[in-house]
Amino acid sequence: MEKHQESLQKAKFQYDAAFHLLTVTYPFLKDPKLLIAVLSNIHTSMEYALDALLSFERQLQLVPHYLDNFQSKFNVFQYKSVRRNKIDPAIVRSMEMVQTLLNFHQRSLIEFHRQDKLVICDKEFEIQQVAPTDIRNYLDASKALITIAERIISIERNK
Repeated sequence: MEKHQESLQKAKFQYDAAFHLLTVTYPFLKDPKLLIAVLSNIHTSMEYALDALLSFERQLQLVPHYLDNFQSKFNVFQYKSVRRNKIDPAIVRSMEMVQTLLNFHQRSLIEFHRQDKLVICDKEFEIQQVAPTDIRNYLDASKALITIAERIISIERNK
């Protein structure tokens, strides 16, 4: 199996895990800390979908070499693939926001829940709120990215 197909399968698996956590587990447990796990699965799903798309385009020599980290992949995707493949800028913004939230969570000192939101504070007491509705939007963006990657790979393969 080729690398882009394998990455696409992993992206779908991570998407399914995030979808299940958000739609089944979270409503049952009502624990806002699950939202971070959902965000992590969404991020991993997006990264695998990005990897699938970029490795396929690299195989066609449409993108230059890139490092094997999220930021490098994201930069190549943003500057080379987005315009060529007519990808919605909202998907790119969602990818940035998920990355920002996870980085913010990693450096946070305090987190607590208020109503159905998870509130994260860092050293300078900057506050970020994570709500299930926002995460649902990120999940939809992840699904859209997977669908786009599948479409691009299947179109190019059929040529």
